[in-house]
Amino acid sequence: MDIDNSTPIDTKYKVAGSGGAGVGPHYHFTIEEAASWPTLRAGARIHHEPTPPGPWVVCFVVGKHQVIKEVDSASGRVTLVQAGADFRASTD
Repeated sequence: MDIDNSTPIDTKYKVAGSGGAGVGPHYHFTIEEAASWPTLRAGARIHHEPTPPGPWVVCFVVGKHQVIKEVDSASGRVTLVQAGADFRASTD
């Protein structure tokens, strides 16, 4: 899976899941917890090999904004985008 940060701001990210449906919208984390996550630089892309089975949840923290996106395919791509003052994630 590829994870893109198409915003002009560095973000923290985490891939969670592996093994069960329904982890997506109900997955919760705190901003404090995200401080230890890896940083995805502005405009950067990383490749992540998730552990099957999915789905997986990709979590982003940009400042005080939290974005969560569920991904069904290990070969998919998740892109973090800025939408005005907010942020959202999309899958390809």
